[in-house]
Amino acid sequence: MALISILVVGNTRRGEFVEARASLDALGRVIDAASVDEALGLLDAGEPAPAVIVVAQCYPGEFSAESLDRLRRQVPLARIVGLLGSWCEGETRTGYPWPGAIRLYWHQWIPQARRELEELVAGDRSTWSLASTATDEERLLAGSRKFHGAHGGLVALCVERIEMHDWLAAALGRHGLSTAWMRPGQRIRLAGVRAAVLDGSSLGKHDLGRLDQLRAELGAGVPIIALADFPRVEDRDRARAAGAAAVLSKPLLVEDLFWQLDQLAL
Repeated sequence: MALISILVVGNTRRGEFVEARASLDALGRVIDAASVDEALGLLDAGEPAPAVIVVAQCYPGEFSAESLDRLRRQVPLARIVGLLGSWCEGETRTGYPWPGAIRLYWHQWIPQARRELEELVAGDRSTWSLASTATDEERLLAGSRKFHGAHGGLVALCVERIEMHDWLAAALGRHGLSTAWMRPGQRIRLAGVRAAVLDGSSLGKHDLGRLDQLRAELGAGVPIIALADFPRVEDRDRARAAGAAAVLSKPLLVEDLFWQLDQLAL
């Protein structure tokens, strides 16, 4: 399986981007550049044309659409993917997001970029292979794929709202998994639980208390996936320190949850 060439532009030493940058080394030959000018200089000097250009943007406007057009003219076949920091979360409402680029926030990177890059490396169908004019809806439809992990087993759902429970239970059922609803404050004994999903919000004191209770009831060997609303790096780190096996952000793509469960060998 041949690796692909990946050009990374921007400051990936920031806490938001460190994990995302580290994930690339296993998937391709990575070239790092601090700026667009440096990236163009490397390409002019003979670096091979990348299949993917990852632009790590800390805040809106750090990289202009015009600067990315310079990269496009140099390597027109490369797919441009934005790795975006927390300050960029309102850019689609109040700013000017780059045209023709895929947008992923730092907290979406591991489940989404990992599987797309793995498919590109393997030569399989990837939504990143769609035309740059593809809409978000078209990418979502193309990304709705059947996962082939080890099916079967019980997943505990620590969820307050019935709508969230019903959506998760139906999705996991299609993945071949059974579910049990553990309402907050309700103490029930479950046997054979292989994983749990905690529907959190800010991953603050309240959510961490629920996480601690869930660990006590299920045992330390049961991995817990915590869901959070647009988490910050410190939110993720607190949840991991409290025992969460993984943190996924909301709005949640069900494919991200399937991928994470497969990584936990369920």
